[in-house]
Amino acid sequence: MGLTHKLITTCRDIYASRVDAAALAMARRCLVDSIAAAFSAIGEKSIDILLGSSRGAAGGGESSVIAYGHAMRAEDAALVNGTMISLQLFDDNNEQMRGHPSGPLWPAVLAAAEKENKTLREACTAFVVGYEVECQLGTLLNPSHYEIGWHATATQGVMAATIASSLLFGLSEEQTARALGIAGSLAGGLRRNFGTMTMSLHSGLASSNGVKAARLAWQGFSADPAIFDGPMSFGDVFSREWSPAAMEANLDLWGKPFAISAPGPVFKLFPCGRPTLLGVDCAMALQRKHNLNTADIRKIICDVSYMYPRTLIHARPQTGLQGKTSIQYCVAAALVDRRPTLASFTDEAVRRKEIVGLIDKTEVRVPPELGEDVAAVRRAPFEQPLKVTIETADGRVFSETVQFPKGSPQNPVSEKEHDGKLEDCVTPHLGSERCAAVLGYLRNDAASTRGLLEHLRVTPAR
Repeated sequence: MGLTHKLITTCRDIYASRVDAAALAMARRCLVDSIAAAFSAIGEKSIDILLGSSRGAAGGGESSVIAYGHAMRAEDAALVNGTMISLQLFDDNNEQMRGHPSGPLWPAVLAAAEKENKTLREACTAFVVGYEVECQLGTLLNPSHYEIGWHATATQGVMAATIASSLLFGLSEEQTARALGIAGSLAGGLRRNFGTMTMSLHSGLASSNGVKAARLAWQGFSADPAIFDGPMSFGDVFSREWSPAAMEANLDLWGKPFAISAPGPVFKLFPCGRPTLLGVDCAMALQRKHNLNTADIRKIICDVSYMYPRTLIHARPQTGLQGKTSIQYCVAAALVDRRPTLASFTDEAVRRKEIVGLIDKTEVRVPPELGEDVAAVRRAPFEQPLKVTIETADGRVFSETVQFPKGSPQNPVSEKEHDGKLEDCVTPHLGSERCAAVLGYLRNDAASTRGLLEHLRVTPAR
C-alpha cells in the first residue's frame, strides 16, 4: 500500500472512529471561535467584493454564507466563509501547523455538511480528522516550508479541507485519492501577501478548493492517485526536509492524542497575527504595571526570534491589515489603547500621530539565542519568549517577557471568556437572545448543520 492510500485508509477507517469527546468538545470551541471571527468581518470591503463575484454562480443553493445567509454552490460559500473567518486575523492558530487550522477547514466542513444535511457531530468528526492532517503535515514539511515563503494555512489547509470534504461526501478510497491529487495542484499561498486582503483569501481558497477537489473526484475527474508518493510528490515540492518514511512511521501515532487536544489551538483575544500576541501581552503588562505616558517613552526594544522579521513584514504599516502583521504597530497600539480591539486596526488608527511616533522609537532585535542556527528555535520559532523593553526620557527602564500568550494551551482562556468573544462579535448583529440560542444550539451534537447556518442568519428566513 502506498503512502497516499495509507493516509486515506487511516483517516477513513481509524481516525474517524477514534475521535473522542475531548476532541469533539475542542472542535466545537474552534467553531465558536470561527463564528466570532466571521461576524467580525461583516461589511468589510473584501467580503463585499467576494459576495458580488460569487452571486449567481451556476449550481447555487447548496450552502450558506455565515451571517449573510446567501445560498451558493458549496465551494463558493466556503470561499467567502474562509475569507471572513481569517480576515481580521482573529481566528485560531496551532503551533504544529504553523498556521490557522480553522480558517481553511471549518468553511469546507460547514459547506459540505450543509449540502449533505449532516449533524454537528458528523461535522465535528470530519473537522477533527482534517485538523489532524493539516497539523501533522506541519511537523513534516517545516521548518523549510514556512521559511521559503509558503503560507501553511493555505497549503496544508487545502489538504485538510479535501480530506474532510471527502469524508462528508462519502467518497470511496479511490475517489479520495484523486481528490488529494487535484488538491495538490490547487495548493498555494505566498506569505508575501501578508497584510493584504489576499492573506485571508488564502483560507477561502484552501477551503473552497478542498470542496471543489472532492466534488470533481466524486464526478469522475482524474488526477494522480498517489500525490504523497515518489518523486514530485506534495512533500518533495513543498519542503526541503520531506521524508516519506517519517510520514509513514508517524501515521500510526497520529491521533494519539489528536492535535486538536494536544497541543491544541491558540484562541486569540486580540485581532492580530499570532506572533504579535506576545508583544501585545508584554506591552499591556508594562502599561498596567507602570501606567506609562507614551510621550515619555524614549525607546522600545523588542527581542524576538529570527522568524519575526520574516513573518511580520510591515515595520511601518499604512493600513489596518498591515498593522495586524506588524510587531511595531501591535506593541504601540497596546501601549496607547491599553487593549487592542477591532477599532485599533482601521486604516485611520494605524496612521495616528502618537502611534507613528512610537513606531519611530521601536527597534526589533534578534538576540543570538533566538537565531536561526539554534536548532530548538528553528523547530519552534514562534514558541520562544519575546521580551519588550521600554526606556523613558528620564532614564527609567522597564521590561516584560512572555512566552505563552493568553489563549494558548499553556495559558488558556476559560470557556466563559471564549464565549464572551462570540458574544462581543455576534450580539451587535443578532442580539443577546439569539446569540445565547446559537451557543445552546452548538452544544447539541444531534442538531443539523443546516439549522446552525439558519440560526446565524442576521435576518432569519421567513
